[in-house]
Amino acid sequence: MNSSHKKFVLVIGTGWAMPAKRRTARMIGTTLAEAGFGLVTGNSTGIDYWVADAFCAALAQRGEAPQGALRQVSLGWARLFERGGLPLPGYSAPSDDCVVSVTDVEAWKREAIVRCDAAVMVGGGRGALDIARRVIEQGKPVFPLPFMGGLTGNSDYVFQEILKTWEGHPVPGVSRSQFLRLAEPWVSGTGQLMNLLRGTLADAPDVFISYRRSDAPAAAGRLAHDLAEHFGDRRVFLDISDIAPSSAWDESIDGALRACKAGVVVIGRSWMAGSEDGQPPRLQDPADVVRGEIAALIEQRKAIFPVLVEGARLPEESELPAELRTLLRFQATAIDNGGWEATMSLLIRAIESVIRHAENAGGAQSGDALPRET
Repeated sequence: MNSSHKKFVLVIGTGWAMPAKRRTARMIGTTLAEAGFGLVTGNSTGIDYWVADAFCAALAQRGEAPQGALRQVSLGWARLFERGGLPLPGYSAPSDDCVVSVTDVEAWKREAIVRCDAAVMVGGGRGALDIARRVIEQGKPVFPLPFMGGLTGNSDYVFQEILKTWEGHPVPGVSRSQFLRLAEPWVSGTGQLMNLLRGTLADAPDVFISYRRSDAPAAAGRLAHDLAEHFGDRRVFLDISDIAPSSAWDESIDGALRACKAGVVVIGRSWMAGSEDGQPPRLQDPADVVRGEIAALIEQRKAIFPVLVEGARLPEESELPAELRTLLRFQATAIDNGGWEATMSLLIRAIESVIRHAENAGGAQSGDALPRET
């Protein structure tokens, strides 16, 4: 990720990191580096230390410099002496270019919040809720981990307080059901946290949904909703909701097609139907938007997931324009109301595999290398 466009995540928490919190902080630091995010943190002991240490170690392993990726907001130790405390060793940033020095706690909060695009809380102290509220007021998402407590207040308390006032102060870019997934155990890696971060901070979609509005708009909308609930709104493109006012619709679609790693082609019973005045199916028109979308997915060698809804069937090869016949090589998924949830779960798992494969390959799109089946 280009450093000028890098998204930064503030990670804060308790200053007394027991082994479980230490492992959590290290996992978060490593995952942020691997995902291409930047890190904002403090210079205290505890969570600040371990997340920064793991983050910089992961960068070094990838041959990347910390400059432009780490922002350590550093509070002078003189403040601790004024309060009668003793200085404890924090993480020593590998370069002065990574350090932002401040003189008091209030300045620390301002700098940390303005420099981040999202925040993660692993435990915390009395000021944790205040920081969370300020992050939300800035229009940024905050993710307090409810299973991580602290000595004088904790992220579970912040999590519960945010839920209590959700109607008036929701977390930006996140649905309530997505926020609740923070409470799910981390079976592997950082669990739902990374999906939530990617879903709120993505610059471009990973999944493109192609459909015909006169064919199956309700099914396409439901698919988009379920995919966005899992991957996040910003990672799923549906033209009716993801083209900004005043934006050129064709440029928006072309950009989403280039960026995506997977295309979901929604096929209903009227997908191939001709118009009422007896004209040939719109798909036979070279200027047809749906035809152009599918042709682009094929040409750019994206993974394609044909999804049959409302009892539809795949067209015969002879019914398709020559440039679209490759579509029939991709395994189709039939979905109906009765088995919707189970089928969506399998579809999401397959799309996740495609995205992971593309990321591991450095973002290169090769149809021969991508999984073909759902």
